[in-house]
Amino acid sequence: MKNQLSLLAASLILGLSIITGCMIISNDRPAGSGQAVEAQATENKLLLTLQETAVLLGISEDQVMNIMKAENSLLSNDGPFGGTKIPYIKVDAQFLFNKAGLLEWIQAATTEKRVYSGAKMFK
Repeated sequence: MKNQLSLLAASLILGLSIITGCMIISNDRPAGSGQAVEAQATENKLLLTLQETAVLLGISEDQVMNIMKAENSLLSNDGPFGGTKIPYIKVDAQFLFNKAGLLEWIQAATTEKRVYSGAKMFK
């Protein structure tokens, strides 16, 4: 009887140790591992959503929208816009951005030292 009780206690301790170890290991995984999978999925995409574009540019979705508004405002107020505009299309209510075009736009915007403030662009 005493041996069976000792065996039961040892089994219980071993089981709890395994469960605790698994919990510790699962909490030690990098938090960005899901982001790595998401980044890999967007790597092969030609068009990015507004959210993916904001992540790629390292800014908020609102800031991306403000850049679009600023460039469109400049176009409608001053006529033809001589620079490269942020490349997007609108499908139904969703904005989609050309990834290759975004990389070119980044290069042009930084070369021209554009300044965006809210929904305005200063040359």
